Amino acid sequence: MGAHLDDATYRSQVAAVWKSTILLSIVTAVEVGIALIHFFYFYDSPKLVVNLIMILATLLKAFFIIAEFMHLKYEKRALILSLAVPLVFLIWAIIAFSVEGNYWLHIRH
Repeated sequence: MGAHLDDATYRSQVAAVWKSTILLSIVTAVEVGIALIHFFYFYDSPKLVVNLIMILATLLKAFFIIAEFMHLKYEKRALILSLAVPLVFLIWAIIAFSVEGNYWLHIRH
């Protein structure tokens, strides 16, 4: 049993999917371009700026995918917060364990 859509609703949904796909493709192309420029022209320079740009672009794409394709932006605020708060703690834990592991690596030498 599928939902029957009228022609206008169907076209608007298809247009929204294409808009989302184009936006994600542009952000991905910018990421790849930045990575290639850094690799071929600025290989010896510090990678902090490139890493921060990549992390921010990846987070932007992830939140956009979650909001648009998982339909989270149409849900109640309580559900959004119940999913977002654990995600923030998960990211914090990954960063904390990485820093702690780096500390232990350096004190062993």
